[in-house]
Amino acid sequence: MVNRLQNSLEELKSILEQYPEKDGEEYLRFCDNQILRINPEIKIRWARIYGSRWAHLLGNFDDIALKPLRIKLNNNYGILIDNSNSLPPADLQQLIAILKECFEDGPLSGTRDS
Repeated sequence: MVNRLQNSLEELKSILEQYPEKDGEEYLRFCDNQILRINPEIKIRWARIYGSRWAHLLGNFDDIALKPLRIKLNNNYGILIDNSNSLPPADLQQLIAILKECFEDGPLSGTRDS
């Protein structure tokens, strides 16, 4: 199980790095689908960051935890994981590192720049 999840996280990193255009919410949906493909039990929500306010964009809104794990990916986007304890700590840290790396390339504006 652990090896399968580790391999899946490496595959996730490769897939996200190859995505052609990181153009806001379309990219978020792609990332969400890929994460749920490798770990369908995870309860993750995506948010747009406006200063100290996080506006939820997509994800599992059925079962919202009172104190989710809140991770800022860049100045514009973050994720909230409602059941972060469902992943082994090392895998959770690897997932967070992968997402931060994918989102550090620049702000996702939500619109395509020509």
